[in-house]
Parts: sequence; structure tokens; C-alpha cells
Amino acid sequence: MNYPVWDVLFIGSGWVIGAIAIFHVMISHFAVGGGLYLPMAEAKARREGREDWLREIRRHSRFFLVLTGVFGAVSGVGIWFSIGLANPEATSTLIHNFVFGWAIEWVFFLVELTAAAVYYYTWDRVDAKTHLRVGWVYAASSLLTLVIINGILAFMLTPGAAWLAVAGTGQEAGVFWQAFFNPTYWPSLLLRTLVCISLAGVWALVTASRIDGYAEPALKTSFIRWSAKWLFPSFVLMPIAFLWYLSAVPESQRALLSLGMSTIGQGTFTQ
Repeated sequence: MNYPVWDVLFIGSGWVIGAIAIFHVMISHFAVGGGLYLPMAEAKARREGREDWLREIRRHSRFFLVLTGVFGAVSGVGIWFSIGLANPEATSTLIHNFVFGWAIEWVFFLVELTAAAVYYYTWDRVDAKTHLRVGWVYAASSLLTLVIINGILAFMLTPGAAWLAVAGTGQEAGVFWQAFFNPTYWPSLLLRTLVCISLAGVWALVTASRIDGYAEPALKTSFIRWSAKWLFPSFVLMPIAFLWYLSAVPESQRALLSLGMSTIGQGTFTQ
């Protein structure tokens, strides 16, 4: 045995990873979608001369910064801590195989966090064009983090025939691109992008719900209607993207999913 065993009583280490990961994924995907939402909403508000919109977008950007910059970053560290304890050998393989991919992702992540802070703290301190450019820098860097991390996450389920052919030989890093663009890379990227867009709309609706509808009914109505449009792409395209994704998932994993759904409540998986 190369590593000691980390045994979590009653729930097991897998549930610890799952609990942290679900929390982190909801925030990290919002960080990407919200990164697109903010500059697009600001551009719309400035183009139409809506000062009331700018006030609400500024308030939304504060909520966005705290949620993604604090809770998102802390839960991301929590994932690394938990997977490193639960399966250190697999975590080591993931790091060594994608060391340059992780480096690129962390550079984008650093730019993303910096741009988010600059975006919020420069409201009314720089001209409108510069402020909007900062928003687009954040949007681009957050989208690029998704592009990079998606390849690594999809690899864990479908490493691909080329990587599996050299697994255990010490030559795994030589098929970096084959492992990165694995069988589920593109369907997973489309599926995650749709989730990001929809979460941007959902969290914007949370912010819009706090607008006083009696004092500013027109503002609340317009803000909610525009934010609700961010949910439409997911309703239309997500079933198609999910079927595409399932078609690329190995049969053994699809069988496990079918087993879980068909036996829910009967002891295999609890409700």
C-alpha cells in the first residue's frame, strides 16, 4: 500500500467529495455564465441609457463577487483536499498527466478572480468603456477555464483508447491531446455551457426578486423578462446535448445509471 486509508464513518469518502463538488459546481458554473451576463447586461443598460439597470447590475456584481470569489474558491480547494485524501494515487495521476493543462487553467483562474474584483471595485471610478472591457476580460477568462477544466474532468470518465493503450508505461503524458479531447469532451462542453447560461439567468432572477415591485414595477419587470431569456437555450438544447453525451459514455456507466433509476427506493440507491 502506497498511501494510508482515509475512512469517513457512516457516509464514506465518496459522499464527502460529492457534497463539496455539488456545492462547488453550482457556483463555478454560475461564475462562467454570470461572467457573460454582467458585461452583456451592462452593455444593454448603457446602450439604452438605463441608469436604474446599472444600479441593479452593480448590486448583482457584488453578490457575484462574494459568491464566486469566496465560496467558489474555498469549495474548489475543498475538492482538492478531499480527493487527495480519498484517492491520492488517482489524484497524482491526474496532476502528472495534465500538469501543463492545470497550469494554464490556474493562470486563467487568476486572471478571472482579478478581473472580477477589478470589475466590482471600479464602478464609477473608470470610464464606461474601460469598465465594460474589464467585464469582457472576466467573461473570456472564465470561459477559457471551463474549456480547460472540462477536458480534464471528462477524461476521468472517458480517458480514451489512445491513453488507455499506454497507461502504466510512463508515456501517458505523450498522448496529452488525445486524452484531453476524449470521447465525451465536446458533448460535455456543450452541456456544461448550457448549464452555465441557465444558472446565470437563475441567479439574476434571485437578485431581481429583491427589487421593490411596488416602488419600481417597470424596472423589476424588464429585469426579470431579460434574465428569464437566459433559461430558454437550456430548455431547448439540453435534452439534445444530454443524449449526445450519453451516447459517448461507456456502456458500463450507462448501465449503472439505468440500474440506479430503475431500482430507486428499492435498496440499490436510496431516494
